[in-house]
Amino acid sequence: MHTLVAILIMVGCLAGLVGDWMILVRAYRYGTAWFVGILLVPLAGWVFACFAMPRPGLPLALSVGGTLLALSGWWIL
Repeated sequence: MHTLVAILIMVGCLAGLVGDWMILVRAYRYGTAWFVGILLVPLAGWVFACFAMPRPGLPLALSVGGTLLALSGWWIL
């Protein structure tokens, strides 16, 4: 059981980090204010992905899905 929880948390964290990284790269290309805002304000990356990105599909799905997967592993523990 602990192995499953560890796998869920690690895969979720990795997917979330990849999604956040993709959002951060797109924010840097979009403008410096969004980039700094995402670095300093929690959840600003999700707001940027929802409202400012032209096609937020994969990065937003990876970020939110990875976070939910890691939290579900934490909840099972």
